[in-house]
This record gives sequence, structure tokens and C-alpha cells, in this order.
Amino acid sequence: MEQEKAKMIYRTLGNTGLKVSILSFGTWMPYYDESSEADIIECMKKAWELGVNTFDTAEIYGHGTAETIMGKGLKAIGAQREDLVITTKLFRCGNGPNDCALSRKHLIEGVKNSLKRLDLDYVDVVFCHRPDTETSVDETCRALDWIIEEGYAFYWATSEWTPDQIARAMEICKEEDLHKPIADQCQYNALKRNNLEKDLRHAYENYRYGTTIWSPLAMGLLTGKYNSGEFPEGSRFHPDNKDFIYAFFYFGHDGSRKEATLEKCNKFTKIAKELRCTSAQLALAWTLVNRDASTCIFGATKVSQVEDNMGALEIASKWTEELEDKIEEALGNQPDPEMDYNTWAPKRPRRRVAIDYNMPNLNE
Repeated sequence: MEQEKAKMIYRTLGNTGLKVSILSFGTWMPYYDESSEADIIECMKKAWELGVNTFDTAEIYGHGTAETIMGKGLKAIGAQREDLVITTKLFRCGNGPNDCALSRKHLIEGVKNSLKRLDLDYVDVVFCHRPDTETSVDETCRALDWIIEEGYAFYWATSEWTPDQIARAMEICKEEDLHKPIADQCQYNALKRNNLEKDLRHAYENYRYGTTIWSPLAMGLLTGKYNSGEFPEGSRFHPDNKDFIYAFFYFGHDGSRKEATLEKCNKFTKIAKELRCTSAQLALAWTLVNRDASTCIFGATKVSQVEDNMGALEIASKWTEELEDKIEEALGNQPDPEMDYNTWAPKRPRRRVAIDYNMPNLNE
């Protein structure tokens, strides 16, 4: 299957030479069955055709099912392995006492099991899916260094680690001459900004740390389909859904932020209509123009969704300071800037420093 390489933009992932498409395809799904398997594979094929070279999964997704589906999808794509960037994440896959966390045992056994499900010899990046409060960081770093040295992965990375945890891993790897982590997979979107725009700032500045963004559409909130506040059965925000816990991110544990969040979503949709694009395209473009976002992961169960998401690239190519200001005013959630005590003035907001107003228009 041929790939329209000219239709995609690629960025380096952190302080490496690894090139990732700024849009990546991910396989986190609420459920998996025979029909969803076929749908995911068709979406993977379309994503590859449109220039996506980076595909993300995790051992916990469907307790290994997502990795198996991705393995089948990669074969269906028919690409050369060197043209693909495959990432998976380790932390939990099972209920046994050693099926969880970042011990040497689980990481090494976990990556081998992931590779069997993916039917691959190696992955490009293996992520620590969450920080482990019980296993020493030293043990985790040594295990990941072994995984890389043995050829099971080229790089390792973190996911939702705090700046202090990243700094500690960097310190250990430097002291012991181990392979250092290269990026964090963090949640970032127009409704959830503090971590990428503020907390991780020093990781970019000190280590040239990369990021792979999950949930750029805020679990679907930024698509506009929930603007009325009604959440149908089966949606992530329905109270009966096992993923309902994620509603806390946006509505608060007591639901006190629900009304304010939905108001932001409605304002966001209004701006998208003015631009004659979908809310999803605007949400993705808003994330993509931030150069601190190495790649943004999207999921899809329909080929039309993949095609729609690609429209974000054109919106991003037309980004202006005027549009940025307009969205900022509508959101009203810019993280408080840090203080520069040398000048005794607030630092310029990190997003403003990182925005790329000169992204190419791939349709010209």
C-alpha cells in the first residue's frame, strides 16, 4: 500500500533522530470485538495511506487484544518495518502479583509478551505507562536499558510521570551510563493544559524531552457531540461506563466544573463553525501547532474519522496570532505563568513560545 508522504509533517521525537508523523494512530478503545477489529485495521490502513507512520498501543488495552489487532493491522498495511514507528506501553496486563508495575520482571516479560502479540521483533519505543510508587526508579531504568541493549526496543519513555520523576530517571541514567528516557506520553488538549504547558517546561528546556499526546479531543468533548450535556449510553461520560472516572478530569469529582467545561466546548464549536471546519479538526490543530507536542495520537473506528482528522493539518497551516487570541479568550484557562526572578516579571507563557505559525499547507 503506497503512502502519501507529501501529505504529512514529521517531527523528531525529543532529543533523538527518530521522525514521527505529527498525527499518530492509537488503539485505545472502550471495547474490542470482531467488528471493531476489522474497523481498526481499515482505519490503520487509511492512516498509513495518508502519511501516518506512528502507531501506538499498550498491553493494558483490552488486556493485550489491542496489540494483537495492531499486529494484524501492520501486516495489512504491508509497509517495510523500517518505515514504521511502533510504540507500546507497559505497566499492567493481568491480575497476578507480578503482572503490574515497573519491576525488572514485569518489564522484561511484558515487552516479550507484547512483541508476541504484535508479531514483531522489536518496537521503536516502549513507554512506562504510569509511574510506579513501589519499584525503585533505579531498577526500572536498568531493566529498560537491558531491553534496549537486547534489541527489543530502540528507546524508552515515560507516560504521565511528574517532572521530579523524570529528573530522577535522567539523573540515574546519567550516573550509571544507561539509556535515558526520551519523551512523555501525556494528556494535552484545549481543556487540559497545565501538565504540558507548565509542569513539563523544564523537561523540554533541560533535556529536549519529547511528548506523544493522548486525548487531544478530550475524550470526545472537543468534537462538539456532547455540547448539550447529554451523554448517551456507551459514551465515555455515561455514568454506567467503566471509563466514567475520566469525567473527573473535566467535570471535577463532584461535577462542579461540568457547566463551565461545556460552555468552553460550545464556544470552541462556534469558532470551528466560523472557520468552516469541524470541532475535532480545530481541536487537533490547536494541539498540533504547539511544537512541544511531538505527535498527537488519535483513535478512530471509521475511515471517515481518519480522513476528517487529517483536515486538522490544513487548519494548523493557517494558524494566526489573532486566532490563538480568540481561542484563548474563549477558553479562559491559560496556565499561570512562572516568575522570572532575574527580570522580576512573569515568563512568557510556554505555549506562546512554542507555537508554530509557519506550518506548511500540504494541499498547495
